[in-house]
Amino acid sequence: MTTTGRIIVVTVAAAGLVTLTVIAMNYLRPPEAKPPIPVPPDVQTPAGPTPVAAVGAGAPVGGHGAPVAAAADPKAPPIVGAAGVAGTLTGGAALVSAGPGEAIADDGLALAASGRIVEAQLRLSAAIRAGVDGPKGKAVREALMNLAGRTQLSIVRLPEDTYSKVYQVAKGDSVTRIGQKFVIPKELVMRLNGMTSSDLAAGQSIKVIQGPVNVEILKSRHELQAWLGDICIRVYPVAIGKTNSTPDGTFVVKNKIVSPPYQPQHKPKSEHRDSGAADNPLGTRWIDIGNHYGIHGTIDPPSIGRDVSEGCIRMHNKDVEELYDLVVQGGSKVIVKP
Repeated sequence: MTTTGRIIVVTVAAAGLVTLTVIAMNYLRPPEAKPPIPVPPDVQTPAGPTPVAAVGAGAPVGGHGAPVAAAADPKAPPIVGAAGVAGTLTGGAALVSAGPGEAIADDGLALAASGRIVEAQLRLSAAIRAGVDGPKGKAVREALMNLAGRTQLSIVRLPEDTYSKVYQVAKGDSVTRIGQKFVIPKELVMRLNGMTSSDLAAGQSIKVIQGPVNVEILKSRHELQAWLGDICIRVYPVAIGKTNSTPDGTFVVKNKIVSPPYQPQHKPKSEHRDSGAADNPLGTRWIDIGNHYGIHGTIDPPSIGRDVSEGCIRMHNKDVEELYDLVVQGGSKVIVKP
């Protein structure tokens, strides 16, 4: 090969090498960095459910723009608020309905727990007057029964109990005469002193209470309350007359009979029952309040709490026997309320 030919070959080879290098550099160069895509700020999600406000201005709205209100769950467990009244969980809050006398009842129960018995009786009795009802009302009534059983109706006399007194028996005194002096029945004089006999000795100290004990009957509650002044000392369930046949008004105890005979007016003699008969519907006691109406026992305990009689007030026998020993003939009032 001539010299000129060699030069041409070398030149062509060199040109090809340069071309390959340029191509390789173009393909092997890293791509240019592109600008980052904008990212929206993070959205904070509450960890728990969002509280629901009441319907009204500013209330949350649902997916279609309708107001969202918290609905009470009928299966939600009851809770007890400060006044001790059961409420229902609604939107995480308690709906507590404090009825009349709730605060007074709380005061009275607290006084009873602290041992201030007579103060507690006055407050709890005021709560009954104010109309306390429901579970709190039941607690109040049970507390009053218990407290009276430890004070006025026991053989104990507390210094702060102004309803109870110590009486020194005088020559010629009897339980009947002492009862008349303090407007209580002789049966109560004996009960307060644990007496099984009516015998007394001059100079003997006995306990009495200043009566009379009066009665209030609340027909709407089927309840009889015995009151000593401003203190309710007994609460009993009763049955009353059907078709509102138990009259409202104020009566006076006119007579009291142990094991009364049953002699209804306007009924055949075949329906009359002797005193003490097992099927005598008057039970073991009769407390006459006039106009053929009375408070008496029963041989039908399930009837208590219902409207079943012909106008009289029925009680469990054990209850009417106790009431018989509390009220005094000619002195105790019986007030019947709707």
